[in-house]
Amino acid sequence: MARERAVGAAGNEGCMPKLKDNQPCPIPGHGFRCACRTSEYQPRRKSSKWETVRPGVRRIKDEHADHPDGYRYKLSKSEMQKVVDKKIAEQNGLCAICHKEMTDYSNIAPDHILPKGNGGARADDRPTNIQAVHHWPCNVEKGSKRG
Repeated sequence: MARERAVGAAGNEGCMPKLKDNQPCPIPGHGFRCACRTSEYQPRRKSSKWETVRPGVRRIKDEHADHPDGYRYKLSKSEMQKVVDKKIAEQNGLCAICHKEMTDYSNIAPDHILPKGNGGARADDRPTNIQAVHHWPCNVEKGSKRG
């Protein structure tokens, strides 16, 4: 009876997720020590078209990419922060939009030269497409220009 519940009506063995170590089996009388815990269930991994270049940096082949290598890049938050820090140094601490000095680090934001959407770089976080700007008012006012 208990085995029938675990297997299911259609006979699809392993269709339920494996029990965690600290989770008792919900089948009456099984408790923490039961054969259900050792099921052969393996969750299916979603295949991604993005390939990992290094931790925090992914890329995808795109025939419409703006760069000759044919890839678009996506950076994690920490990798993007590293790029912004380098851009601040390259720009001598000046905002790329208003050209005024950046005095508050919490008010600095990455800005995509070719916008992420609207056809531009289409989420290309390549360092050559990033500039450091004031979050307010420069980046907020620039926003996403649709035309």
